Amino acid sequence: MRPWAGRGRSRRCGLTTARPSSKAYLTAARLGKMEAMTNVGLHFLYGDGVRRDPKRSRMWTEKAAALGDDVAAFNLGLAYDNGRGARKDKALAEAWYRRAAALGFAVAEGNLAYLLFESTEAHQQQEAVRIYRKHARQGHAIPAYNVGLAYELGKGVRKSLKRANAYYEMSAKGGYAEAQLALGYNYSNGVGLPTDALRAFAWFRLAAGQGHPSASFNLGLMFANGEGVPRSKARAMRHFRDAASLGHAKSARWLRKLKNT
Repeated sequence: MRPWAGRGRSRRCGLTTARPSSKAYLTAARLGKMEAMTNVGLHFLYGDGVRRDPKRSRMWTEKAAALGDDVAAFNLGLAYDNGRGARKDKALAEAWYRRAAALGFAVAEGNLAYLLFESTEAHQQQEAVRIYRKHARQGHAIPAYNVGLAYELGKGVRKSLKRANAYYEMSAKGGYAEAQLALGYNYSNGVGLPTDALRAFAWFRLAAGQGHPSASFNLGLMFANGEGVPRSKARAMRHFRDAASLGHAKSARWLRKLKNT
């Protein structure tokens, strides 16, 4: 499971320079321009053109949020969620994500859902799944995967491998590599689906094509063992090499093993 955003967002401010400097934003912020306040907050948070100052970052971001800026509210949620620019406080993170979502910043709902899903409270997990399901129905691949994971784990919903795989397929067809990997694994191992090596291979190949190391590893295993494809040491090594180059430790071990046989 993953949130939709992990870095603060900036605002277009309508300043006259092509690439406004931190000084220009600060001047506009002091004149009461809400969007500039949001951007000044980010400049101080990341030390972009100014000395990094988390306290001033939070001050300007709070000023913008108090004026009703949805992006500033979201950035405060991130700050309290990740502990960057503020002390970690999940309750405050939740409150600011909710505020940003209420102001119309859709990405905030994704981060809110992630926060709620990681809770130990059943009602919060259930709310998270409702949010993910809403966005999945709108055609978003990552929320669809997250609903599938919820059904597979039985977290926030009653466990159902059939529904899990249906949402994984929805996400996989939307191009999300993690869902393609999940379907490949479930077809390969008969998890809520009939065992089907050819379909497993097809989904693994799609995920590997997006640079997913675990998918390349599984393709390597299929060629090494002749599972659904002709056994091929050369092809197995190629896929293990691809995965190992991305830091996949098991693939590196398989490469050494095949080199010695």
